[in-house]
Amino acid sequence: MRRFSWYAFLTDEVAGMAYDRLGEDASAEGVKLQYHQQVLKLGTDEELTLSGYCRAFCKMFVFYFISLVTLGIPFLLVYWKPEWGVFWKRRRCALMEADMLIIKDLDGQIYVSSVDSEMVEAGFPSKYIISSHLTNGASNGVHNGASDSTHLTQPRHRIIRYFIFQHIKYIWIPDKLSFERLYGCDSNTSISSLLNDFRGYTVQEQMQRQQLFGRNAISVEVKSYFHLLVTEVLNPFYIFQIASIILWSFDNYVLYATCIFLVSCLSVAVSLYETRKQSQSLHDMVEASNTNTATVLRSTIEKTTVEVEVNTVDLVPGDVLVIPATGCLMACDAVLISGNAIVNESMLTGESVPVTKTPVTTSEGNETYSAEKHKRHTLFCGTAVIQTRYYGNAQVLAVVVRTGFSTAKGELVRSILYPRPLDFKFYKDSMKFILFMFGIASLGMSYSIYIYIMHKETILKTVVRTLDIVTIVVPPALPAAMTVGTYYAQSRLKQKGIFCISPPRINVSGKLKLVCFDKTGTLTEDGLEVWGVVEAKGDQLSTPVMDISTLDHTSQLVAGLATCHSLTYVHGELTGDPLDVKMFESTKWELEEPEEDDTQRFDNLIPTLVRPPKCPVHHPSPAPAPVPHSSSSSPPPAPLCPPSSSPPPRSSLSPSPVPPSPPPPSPSVPCTSTPHIESEVTASVCHETTCTSVVPHTAASDGCDSDFVPQGVGLIEQTLEEAAPGSANFDQVTPTVVKPSKREVYIDPPDITHVAETPFQVPYELGIVRQFPFSSSTQRMSVLVRVLGRSYMDLYAKGAPEVIQSLCRPESIPEDLGPILTQYTVQGFRVIALAHRTLETKLSWHAAQRIPRDQVECDLNFVGLLILQNMLKPETAPVIRQLKAANIRTVMVTGDNILTGISVARDCGMVGETDHVLLAKVTAPSPEHPASLTFEPADTPDILVQYSDDVDNKYTCMNMGDGNPRYHLAVTGKAWALLCQYFPDLVPRIVARGTVFARMSPDQKAQLVEELQAIDYVVGMCGDGANDCGALKAAHVGISLSEAEASVAAPFTSHTDNIQCVPQVICEGRCALTTNFSVFKYMALYSIIQFVSVLILYTAYSNLTDPQFLYIDLFIVTVIAVFMGYTGARHELVAKKPLGNLLGAVNMFSVLSQITLVILTQVIAYLYLLQQPWFEPNKPTPGNEEDNTVSWETATIFYVSAFQYLTLCIAYSPGRPFRQPIYTNFWLTVSLVSLTVITLVMLLCPWSWLMQLMKIRYDPENNLMMFRVALLLVIALHFVVSLSTEHFVARSRILKNCFQWITCKREPKNKYKIVLRDMDEDSSWPPIATPIYATLHT
Repeated sequence: MRRFSWYAFLTDEVAGMAYDRLGEDASAEGVKLQYHQQVLKLGTDEELTLSGYCRAFCKMFVFYFISLVTLGIPFLLVYWKPEWGVFWKRRRCALMEADMLIIKDLDGQIYVSSVDSEMVEAGFPSKYIISSHLTNGASNGVHNGASDSTHLTQPRHRIIRYFIFQHIKYIWIPDKLSFERLYGCDSNTSISSLLNDFRGYTVQEQMQRQQLFGRNAISVEVKSYFHLLVTEVLNPFYIFQIASIILWSFDNYVLYATCIFLVSCLSVAVSLYETRKQSQSLHDMVEASNTNTATVLRSTIEKTTVEVEVNTVDLVPGDVLVIPATGCLMACDAVLISGNAIVNESMLTGESVPVTKTPVTTSEGNETYSAEKHKRHTLFCGTAVIQTRYYGNAQVLAVVVRTGFSTAKGELVRSILYPRPLDFKFYKDSMKFILFMFGIASLGMSYSIYIYIMHKETILKTVVRTLDIVTIVVPPALPAAMTVGTYYAQSRLKQKGIFCISPPRINVSGKLKLVCFDKTGTLTEDGLEVWGVVEAKGDQLSTPVMDISTLDHTSQLVAGLATCHSLTYVHGELTGDPLDVKMFESTKWELEEPEEDDTQRFDNLIPTLVRPPKCPVHHPSPAPAPVPHSSSSSPPPAPLCPPSSSPPPRSSLSPSPVPPSPPPPSPSVPCTSTPHIESEVTASVCHETTCTSVVPHTAASDGCDSDFVPQGVGLIEQTLEEAAPGSANFDQVTPTVVKPSKREVYIDPPDITHVAETPFQVPYELGIVRQFPFSSSTQRMSVLVRVLGRSYMDLYAKGAPEVIQSLCRPESIPEDLGPILTQYTVQGFRVIALAHRTLETKLSWHAAQRIPRDQVECDLNFVGLLILQNMLKPETAPVIRQLKAANIRTVMVTGDNILTGISVARDCGMVGETDHVLLAKVTAPSPEHPASLTFEPADTPDILVQYSDDVDNKYTCMNMGDGNPRYHLAVTGKAWALLCQYFPDLVPRIVARGTVFARMSPDQKAQLVEELQAIDYVVGMCGDGANDCGALKAAHVGISLSEAEASVAAPFTSHTDNIQCVPQVICEGRCALTTNFSVFKYMALYSIIQFVSVLILYTAYSNLTDPQFLYIDLFIVTVIAVFMGYTGARHELVAKKPLGNLLGAVNMFSVLSQITLVILTQVIAYLYLLQQPWFEPNKPTPGNEEDNTVSWETATIFYVSAFQYLTLCIAYSPGRPFRQPIYTNFWLTVSLVSLTVITLVMLLCPWSWLMQLMKIRYDPENNLMMFRVALLLVIALHFVVSLSTEHFVARSRILKNCFQWITCKREPKNKYKIVLRDMDEDSSWPPIATPIYATLHT
């Protein structure tokens, strides 16, 4: 790609000035930037610091010259550290001149990216274009001294500059002199713009935007084996191996070098296979969305739009997609602008229940589109659209807002490709330990130089043996050994149905101190069982009714239960929110969706119908329906009457030959030549509304004669169904209608003038005109409904009792609501409140689709409560007990009622039976008083009654606790918001004792996790992956209960639908952490053992032989290092936690004590050899470069050191309390036994062929059995002392207490322990019934 020197036309003053970057004053944030730097997304998780560099020819000449002289070593260093190459070959410059950037992210990691330039054509978005002049195809800047004629004669070119970092494009903004992340339509785009401005691009516009945004493809490159081979070989590990092999060859260890070379080749081959396999697996997972086609709208020259089928890789933000009725796999993120879609989002969120996506409406026009805020309207990439609902033959349209790696699926793939590094102490300490080993190596090198100078050896031999010390002390396999436990733990978790996309978090899970749980679907069953309903009767609540089907079908409560949901049929199965399914099924009504030909027949949406039972049921005359609040001249609806004994009509939607006589139209609806528009009481839903039908059963046992039609029914039916000939396209639509099943209920029709006064009735049917879907932020949903025969609409709402109560008229709220609500919630029932409102007659069908929900969700009438049982999962209580026994704190974070949460916490064991509860009430400040916080015992009945009095108060917060140490705190979401705002200094105390956090929004859940982390808790979060996504991401260890293998929600995804996965992850984490520490220490001691052996033998003019090195390195160390990690995790959790500090006192004592024992044992064995009367010291041969390696010194050190490797393997293979006993590891046990027997044979049975094979000194005439037995006793003594030191000293509590006493440690290092200690020492905390006032009166 050509680069253009476009920046020269800018003045030098502009180049040197301190300009505002991205419109942010970085200095105001305390960030000092130099002229060549810029900070992107300051203060966010995506913060990047850019530093600009351009070519410096002098530096480049020096670099290439040094590389030539040193045989390319600088190139290798630059390959490992690309930023060094930027420093060595380039100079700092302003970003406008830069062709290379050094990028530093929030975690301190350094990256290098090139700045690219492209020429664009006319019509390209101007905000990104830089203009320059080119002469003869060369790039020449426009200098300050350029003449005007130059500008006139040279062609003007349009250029854009950008760089791509981790698959995200950042583009240069000339007006701001800075880079910005390139967004699609998901940033600074209003809803009204999405609805009105996007009608399809022309082909040229599409091509220009594709040049800007790139291809809509989420591609994971599967590199060739040759490319992988080069990358693998250039890894520092293999470079070290290559250098070591060359060094060993110079030292005549050809056999050993050859074997290591072959093993390294095998390792490379396995690594290449696994790497390519993983790349291919990820590539196949993401490639499906890249190979589809999609239908889009394209604008033509004639200003019309046509449907064009394109490859999905050609989609760009702003394209208008036509979503097929049969569904599709989304290849981009798109927002619906017309029609509804039923979507399976399990791939992203783990939520297995299909969700209904609705289009954005004009009532949201002033809002700025946000994928998070408007996710109910957004179709996300990677999700499956099951089916769509549309208006007649009209199209379901969606505007593409994000493509490629910017989509939700792209973010998931990016999180896998570029995981954030964990700030885990183990990894930092391991690097420090390696540096410590280098220090030891330097001492050994100094000693070896001294020895060989004293022995008057040649320079070549001295250099080779000195460098050989480095290969011994710093084993190249040490970094790989640090992850062996994690790899095996990940494999075991996968076998249990738990998938992990971030393996380093397995180690972190071993240090968990607190786990947060969602309630519904996590601690309790996903499916709710309807226990009953409590209907509001005047100023009191009636007695509970268990069988909802026995209630009067015309009551407002039953109508709300039947209509206030978002259910639909998917492949013949009723789907939707489990609560909605149970609620609707309890009414025993049926839902029947329209056929395609119905849609074509009516040219509008067909209703979802709810109607009373099909056989006539006689009910007492209900009270007259409320008169709509309207100045309309339409007559009020007639009162409901007992049905006649006539059988039901065949169908309320079939036309009748009797001509209609319509009533006068409503003033809010324009009249046409046939004045009966407002009578279409079964007709009308906007083009944006879901369309289905609920119809009754036709059971023969009901004894209904379907052939008899009551007089006058056909007349009213045709009046209701006939569309006004002159109506606008979307002004006549048919609503979703719901009807009771099995028996038909009739009501009197509305007053219609000019109709003969013949008594007839119409079926009682409710048409769902519009749905306001449930959201966690509002904690409610509602629907607009019209009853057949009425000229006005009704609104039914359901949601959290306190939310619904705050929307109701005070006079409609029963006086005993508080005690009744408390009675059910404290028993653990889930309570949903329902309310109703009669809307004004002047509200037209068309206007109903655009009216904001806050204009209709007010002045409601309370109609009753729905009581549901939310049973604990059988696995919940045992798991909670297991976690508590392990001293792992458990916290419930739920969107449910606070009293229900407390009850469930007691049932599952989070709150003990004898533990007490505090209710904390937080009131917002008023002009007279500052904000206040009070604690009151929630166990007291009269305190609980006060909960209802404060439902519509500033905010109520429940905290569980009392004055003794056994207390808990519980907080509602609203109280949490006020606590964070007015009592930030008390938040650590609240979260340190909080056990139940209820009515928490998704953002508040994430905020709670961050507050817990702020006081040094290692936090886990377990949820269903839908509303808990933020908290799952924020936690150190997030576990999503999902059917997907990889979820954007969390690093861990469990296929089991209960919380048993939590202790499994913790057990495996503890096992992995212990294994990694053990293998790391073993590899370190292996180096020290060989280091000591070699130094002793250097002193004796000798060294280990080729076969001896092979036996130790390949057959002992490699086999043991591989199989040590096979030991499985124990299934029981204990209160003791594994060590997390590699350089901690306990670990360092373990390592140093074993080093001491190793040195003592080898020195004792060597000194014992020197005392033998038959021993003759090894002497160098003059003029011989090779050592006499077949000597008694070598044999003695070899015997002792070989057993030391086996001894330390057993010492560093702990079992209880985090791992299974060593004998359960079959392969490790077999290896240890085999190697022990082989080594014993070499020591006690020196067969000549074996001695010659291993090149071990022996006396064929005298086996020297006493000496060999003495060596065995020394080895046995080392075995006993080593194991005793490790098991009874290093792992004892006494040692830890001694170190704490020596270091004078008195203060706990974790903040939460300090907070808990301060609360325990503060006798006035928590102040019962005494308000705490905020210090700031705001």
